[in-house]
Amino acid sequence: GTAPLQSLYVEGRTIAKDEVIEFKLWAARPNQLRMLSVSAQRSVLQVFDGKNEPLISHNEIQDGEPLRMAGAERSEFIANADFDGPLVNFALKGYTVDYAGEEKVNGRPASKLLMMSANDDIFFVWVDQENSEIVRRSVFRVVREKRILVDTYFSDFRPVAGTLQPHRIETKVGDKTLYAMIVTRVEVNSAEVVPECFTVPKDWPRLAMGLSARAAQGARSYRLR
Repeated sequence: GTAPLQSLYVEGRTIAKDEVIEFKLWAARPNQLRMLSVSAQRSVLQVFDGKNEPLISHNEIQDGEPLRMAGAERSEFIANADFDGPLVNFALKGYTVDYAGEEKVNGRPASKLLMMSANDDIFFVWVDQENSEIVRRSVFRVVREKRILVDTYFSDFRPVAGTLQPHRIETKVGDKTLYAMIVTRVEVNSAEVVPECFTVPKDWPRLAMGLSARAAQGARSYRLR
């Protein structure tokens, strides 16, 4: 039989306003994540080992030394590392879920759900009624002291090891697309995903008080359901 889905190795590109960024992503159950983004301008590495605070390093900042992420970025990366997404065992992860009606996403009926984390972070997800996949997520962000709604749309679902995985993830504010991620390669239980992928320095900071994977923003990254 087919081995259970334990890890994913993903390649693709992110199309932003003024650059194309190639990315590689390593993910393993239950909540380990590594992402390398490389463009002509920069190289950025992000790592979460599931235990310690996630790190980020830029080739152009402090010679690539590992740095702590900003608050919102940190919460979102931890949430993205949740291999199964916020709806699987949501109560154990500290979420509450309320039905908020039905709307169409990309012309298909979807159930709108209001979710709240243990930290009182509020966000919405839309679940396609036919395939039960999250097809949209809306999260409030504070930018320059203004509260804005950031929408992420998941589409181009393709079968991967008995699951459906989105191969296009588009992030928008209103009608403006901030960036689009296009997945070009997916390997299930890949030899590329080894424990060393998620290693952080031995003296790396522990998670800040009150910050845990179950209490993060409930973001959904590629797969990464």
